[in-house]
Amino acid sequence: MHKVMLVDDEGFARQGLRSMIDWEACGYEVCAEAEDGEEALRMIGEHAPDLVITDIRMPVLSGLELIRAVRGTGNRSVKFIIVSGYGDFSYAQQAIKFGVRDFILKPVDDAEMMEALQGLAAQIEKDEQAGERSSRQSRTALESLLRGHASGEELRRHGELLGLDPEVPCCYLILEANGILSFVGADQPEQRAGELRLEIAGCAEQLGLTPRPCVLLEHKPGVYGLPVVLPATSGLSAEEAADRLAERLRRRTGLLFTAYLGEQGEGFKELRDGYRTALNAMQFKFAYPEKRTFGYARLKGEELRRLEFEPAEYARLQEQIEDCDPDKRNAGIEWIFDQFRSKRYTPDAVHNAVNRFVFGAIGTIRSLQGDEKELLSLDPMLSWRDYPVSPCGLRELFRTFAEESSEMASRLRKSNAKGDIVKIKQYIDSRYKEDISLKSIAARFYMNPVYLGQLFKKNYGVYFNDYLLQLRVHNAKKLLRQTEMRVYEVARSVGFDNPDYFICKFEKVEGKSPTAYRNELLAKT
Repeated sequence: MHKVMLVDDEGFARQGLRSMIDWEACGYEVCAEAEDGEEALRMIGEHAPDLVITDIRMPVLSGLELIRAVRGTGNRSVKFIIVSGYGDFSYAQQAIKFGVRDFILKPVDDAEMMEALQGLAAQIEKDEQAGERSSRQSRTALESLLRGHASGEELRRHGELLGLDPEVPCCYLILEANGILSFVGADQPEQRAGELRLEIAGCAEQLGLTPRPCVLLEHKPGVYGLPVVLPATSGLSAEEAADRLAERLRRRTGLLFTAYLGEQGEGFKELRDGYRTALNAMQFKFAYPEKRTFGYARLKGEELRRLEFEPAEYARLQEQIEDCDPDKRNAGIEWIFDQFRSKRYTPDAVHNAVNRFVFGAIGTIRSLQGDEKELLSLDPMLSWRDYPVSPCGLRELFRTFAEESSEMASRLRKSNAKGDIVKIKQYIDSRYKEDISLKSIAARFYMNPVYLGQLFKKNYGVYFNDYLLQLRVHNAKKLLRQTEMRVYEVARSVGFDNPDYFICKFEKVEGKSPTAYRNELLAKT
C-alpha cells in the first residue's frame, strides 16, 4: 500500500475526502492529516508519504509554499495532487513547475480523483523500481570505493553516482543501532528494519551530512555506514555533526546510537582509509562506555589491550556471579565491567571474557543435571555480538543471565538434594552394619558434612547420629530376640567393634542392657 497524506484547513473537507474514496482499491492508505502547510511540512518528514493531496489556500503556509518547501529539502520522490476551489490558471502553472501531477477543482468528483490516484500509483511503482535499481548501483559503487578496487575512469563514475566531489574532504561514518532487536521485533522485522534505514538516511540528509539521496550500507544487522561530506559553511566538525545525527536518531527511534567516524580524507578516493579507521574507532567501545561518538582522529594514539582474567581471579569471580545473594553477584559483575573500562579491553577480549563466564555457568547447570536451554536469556547472551549492544546494555544482559542461571542452579541443588537424601537414607539402611559416619557418607555423595547433617534433620526430623544409633539398636533387639548370638557377636553384627560401647549405647536408648532385654523376653515365655 502507498501512503497518502491529506492537507486542508477545513476538517470537513478532509473527512469528506477520506470517506468518499475507496483508498484500498486504489492502492493507498491514509497515513496522516494536517490542517495547514506548516504542520504538513513537519509531518511529511515524520511519515514519509508517497502522495500528498493538498488544498492551495491555507493559513501559515499555502499549498504551493508547502510544495516549494518540500522540493527545497531535496525531496523529489513525494507526489502531489492539488485540490482547490479556485480555477486560476496561474496556480496550475506554478504547480506544474513544482512537478504536481494533477490539479483537481472542488467539489471533488470521486471518479476523477480515483482515476488520478490509480495513475499515480502506477507511476509511484515505476519510480520505486527505477529508484531501487539506482540505489543498488550506488551501493555497489560505495562498496567498491571501500574495498579500494576502483581507479581512473571507474573511480570518477563511482563518485559521480554517489554525488561526491573529488576535491571536497570526505570521511566515513559507521552507526550502531544498539538494541535494534527490540526495535525490529518479531512482527514484520524486514519492514521495521527498512523503516529504520529510511530514518537514518532521512536524518543524514536533513542535517546536510551526505549528498542526496543518501547511500546507506548495512554492514551487518544494526550496523550502518555512509560517506559524510560537510560544507565549509556548516560551522561543525565532522565529530560534532555525527554526534548531532546520533542524538536526532535517538529522539526519533528511541534507540541508543553510537557513531564511529573514520579519518577525513582529501576526497572520496580515500574512503577506503576512512572505512578502515572507522572500524578501528569501534575497538574503543568498551574503553569509553559512556561515550557516544568516537572520532578516530582523537583516538589513533591510544592503546587497547587483549587481556584475560587470571585463573584464580576467574574462579573467584565465577563463584561470585553464581552466588544466590544478588548483592554479591551484582558486585562481581560491576567489577568485571569496570576492568573492561579501566584496563581498556578490546571488544574481542570482552567477548572472550564474557563467554568464559557464560560457559562456566552452563557447566555448573550441566553438572547439576540441568538443561541450560531452558534459560530464556541464553540465546541473547550467546549471540550478543551478532547485533549492536552498548556496554551498559551488555552489562544488563549479563546481569539478567547471571540471575537466571544462579536461580536455576539453586533450584537444581535443592531438587537434587531431595533426591540425594533419599539415596543417602537407603544407603544408611543397607550399610548400618559397616563403619559409616556422617563424614564418610558426605564424602561419598560429594556433599558438605554440615550441610548433609542439616538436610537429614530437616527431612527426617532426627539427627544423623541418633538415627544411625536407633537403627542399630532396633536391629540388635531383633537379633537378641531371634538368635542365641552372644552380646559381643550382636554388637559386631550391627556395626559396633567395641562391645562395651555397644552396651552403653543400647542402655541409652532402651534404658536397660542387652542382656537384661533378652532375659525379660525369656521370662515372659
